[in-house]
Amino acid sequence: MSNPKLELRFQRLYSPRMTDDLNRSAPPPTHEALGPPDLFAQGIGWVIVARFRSGGARVQAGVFLIDVFCLGAKLAVEEDCDVTDYRRRIRDHYRSSFPLVATEPGWARKLVEQAVQYAQGLGFEPPADYRKAACVFGGLRSDQCALGFTFGHRGKPFYRRGSRETEAQARRSVWQLQQRCGSGNFDFQVMLGTTEQINQFFGS
Repeated sequence: MSNPKLELRFQRLYSPRMTDDLNRSAPPPTHEALGPPDLFAQGIGWVIVARFRSGGARVQAGVFLIDVFCLGAKLAVEEDCDVTDYRRRIRDHYRSSFPLVATEPGWARKLVEQAVQYAQGLGFEPPADYRKAACVFGGLRSDQCALGFTFGHRGKPFYRRGSRETEAQARRSVWQLQQRCGSGNFDFQVMLGTTEQINQFFGS
């Protein structure tokens, strides 16, 4: 459930206007970004970073599905298109489907990279296309973002099986957490039957 106070604070601190709302006489910005204001309440959400090129005519966009509770970057896609296509097919499409607001690009880079680092510490690597999508971070400095992030949920990694994950993938993820964290040091929520059946699977 979203937190209205948290969303309002996020919007005040990290809600710059989109590039097409800016004064056209000013030099075009190099980047813009979108993120969910309730990400750390929901645990998962989309983060989009756009890098403008050719005087703002073309866009390299990175689209990341970020799980701040456990898995880091679950999905990463890189797109190279003209600015009109980016605004219609990527930015406006995601804004119409998910609660995204404009955010500082430096915040977006810091969030994505630290989420990936957190997941790697648990033994989960980002998807194969992550490195390519992360090229959009060129020219951004994450150290300009003063906000700190606390990953996990209530002090522990919390794995939730996604709708695109098979039971085999879910079993491997819980097994990985069992090996890395030990019993009682992580939480999980998966549709694999009862808790007793899952514990039996892991020999608990």
